[in-house]
Amino acid sequence: MSMPAAGVVMAFIIGYSIHASWMYDYYWGCRTVYLPSVSRLLNLPLERIMWNLLSLSSVPLQLFVVLRQYILTFSTSNKLQFLRIGLVISSVFQSLFLTLLATVGERESGDFHVAFFSGFAVSTIFNYSAFTILMRFTARDENPKYGRRRVTVLLGLMITLPTIFIAFILHNVFCVEGAYEAFAVFEYLTIILIYAFHVSNFYLFSDPSHKILICQRNGKTSAVRI
Repeated sequence: MSMPAAGVVMAFIIGYSIHASWMYDYYWGCRTVYLPSVSRLLNLPLERIMWNLLSLSSVPLQLFVVLRQYILTFSTSNKLQFLRIGLVISSVFQSLFLTLLATVGERESGDFHVAFFSGFAVSTIFNYSAFTILMRFTARDENPKYGRRRVTVLLGLMITLPTIFIAFILHNVFCVEGAYEAFAVFEYLTIILIYAFHVSNFYLFSDPSHKILICQRNGKTSAVRI
């Protein structure tokens, strides 16, 4: 997920460097708004090229993250196996909706853009919830602070993601004063929380104590942590 983050940062740098006049005090939908949302910034011509290039090129790398998560949460429990499958499926949908968000912006179709964002939000919440639960029951030696961080970020996302959707509707349908600015602020918060979740799991990829052993059990190959 570092490449989409780099794409957002580069878009902000370009936007504030050469398109600052397009960022504030502009007419959008039904009234003049005063705060640039991430959605608007990423739909500016030059900024969008940088965002699309970096976000779309990260999709193959996300498959590695999915595989790593699947192996780390190995369990013989049928219920947890169901969650592991859900983890993989939701990760695929996350990547799919992120790709669609990158290619279909508000300029092409506001309705489709909102639909893709809603799909991304639902798949993200499910993915993070599944991973948090799986790590709770499979990571026996994990420091409890990592689990608490995941839960805190997850609760934050459960607040910010629906708020973004509600604020968007309030602005575009009812033209409520300040709704678009709230939409922009909660977009920023959501992006911060998404990357906070990934940062809280970074140790899983760098800690040598989380090694994977491939072994044979009753004639079947399985992966366990050592």
